[in-house]
Amino acid sequence: MLNNQTLSFVFFIFTLLSASTYAAEDNAQAQRVIENSSNQIKQTLQQPAYQHDFNKATQFVDGVVTEFVDMPRISLLVLGKNIRKSTVEQRRRFIKEFKTLLVRTYTRAFLEYQDWSITFVPYHDNKSDRKTLVKSLIHQPGKQPIDASYRMVLSKNGEWKVYDIIIGGVSLVTTYRTSFNQKIAQSGSLESVIQDLVEKNSKATPEKEI
Repeated sequence: MLNNQTLSFVFFIFTLLSASTYAAEDNAQAQRVIENSSNQIKQTLQQPAYQHDFNKATQFVDGVVTEFVDMPRISLLVLGKNIRKSTVEQRRRFIKEFKTLLVRTYTRAFLEYQDWSITFVPYHDNKSDRKTLVKSLIHQPGKQPIDASYRMVLSKNGEWKVYDIIIGGVSLVTTYRTSFNQKIAQSGSLESVIQDLVEKNSKATPEKEI
């Protein structure tokens, strides 16, 4: 299972997609969504006003992430079989708190990691015209490149949105699903997991791990 540092890195890579474009034509639009949104975050969070104000940085990231990440889909995929045991209100609250968790982790990671670059890897998939995979390599001086892939879906509004990230063959959705399944099994209910998220999110600071 991914540890907190690795999960932070997973979200950090969203922000550094500013390299040359090599994607195949069929997923070029999806790639541009990630690239443009990530460049926007990268350029903004480099400003001192955001570097020294975690809450301000988090609010900005939240707004941008909402545009290119399908949080409801990710959240429900993470819940998996537990959806059947949940109420509409519980699902709403879980999506809200899980998004807060991811945005805070994402923002913290960007503020911690600096010297990275990404190149896109050619990929062509004829299986679906509503889903695609954007593949890339993450580069850090003195280290081997890391494979990073972004599963994306075309929404009813015609917008490409991320619904999973795969780092070195490890799925973000699968990792969180396993973690939450274990917590639900231990506590006996989704409600206790939601309450735990609420508590951790309310206490979270840039120095504290979630």
